[in-house]
Amino acid sequence: MSPELRHDVFGPAGWAGLTEVAEVVAECEDSLALSLHPRRQEVDVLVTSWGMPQLTEDLLSELPALKTVVHAAGSIRKLISEAVWARSIVVVSAADANNEPVAEYVYAQTVLALKDVHRRAHRIKAGTGLPSLDGIPGIYGQPVGLLSFGSIARKVATRLRRLESDVMAWDPHVPADALRHLGVTPVTDLRELFTRSLVLSIHAPLIPGQTEKMVTGELMRRLPHGATLINTARGAVIDEDALAEVLHERPDLYAVLDVTTLEPLPPESPLYALPNVMLTGHVAGTVSAERRAMGRLVIEELQRLAAGSSPAHAVSAQASLLRA
Repeated sequence: MSPELRHDVFGPAGWAGLTEVAEVVAECEDSLALSLHPRRQEVDVLVTSWGMPQLTEDLLSELPALKTVVHAAGSIRKLISEAVWARSIVVVSAADANNEPVAEYVYAQTVLALKDVHRRAHRIKAGTGLPSLDGIPGIYGQPVGLLSFGSIARKVATRLRRLESDVMAWDPHVPADALRHLGVTPVTDLRELFTRSLVLSIHAPLIPGQTEKMVTGELMRRLPHGATLINTARGAVIDEDALAEVLHERPDLYAVLDVTTLEPLPPESPLYALPNVMLTGHVAGTVSAERRAMGRLVIEELQRLAAGSSPAHAVSAQASLLRA
């Protein structure tokens, strides 16, 4: 990783902690530097983060001793190739730490949505006077839907307990009993989830051939009056053309989009002009000093490895297919 990113992830204290538990034989900003480093054949643990190129078979051939990859970021999809699994290399992700700020963002946007803050702020700035407080649902006991129930959605559901929310989730990969155990109502029909949710938060991974544009215009039209759609997952999970159409037809709806299919959106995108859209530009994930939590997770995993234990945040090849 770059020196700037290393500083964000570890900081001086974190880097000192890492060097106490591991011998750093190479510091490389890219795969070329790594593949040419004179001590590359000694490396048995590789610590990576955002911007790391894919670990291809050719690159792995330069790292014969490599046993573990610890990724100080969230998604491992762009990093890992089939050659990694073929070598039985253990892959660790710091997604659990990366997901905490995302869950806080979703919780905060849910509170703002139920207080009608997004719409009210726009109406006030548009000079239409002080809107009435009538019809604002308020934050307590409201129906909130979670589309997919991975790590972030679980953290969101835990936070929503403060609001006594009626939390519902749709996820064909999570047993209904497991959802009920966490105080979440399982919903087996995705259409029902949209129909019942005053706030609907999307957490589905982008799985090629399965989840592209899974949030269709037909589903979005089922949202109740005054509902808010939040997306912190992947932009391509939503049919963005259909979203623009629905938001134009239904000014009562609101969309908070932290991710879009193209980032940034092209200048001609109608989402820029719609008053019932908030675009926040991928800020939900860890930024600046928030990244230190990922550095702490990496060091804890290195300590486990040094002690001969298994890492706590390893990702299997099968599990990686269902992650963002």
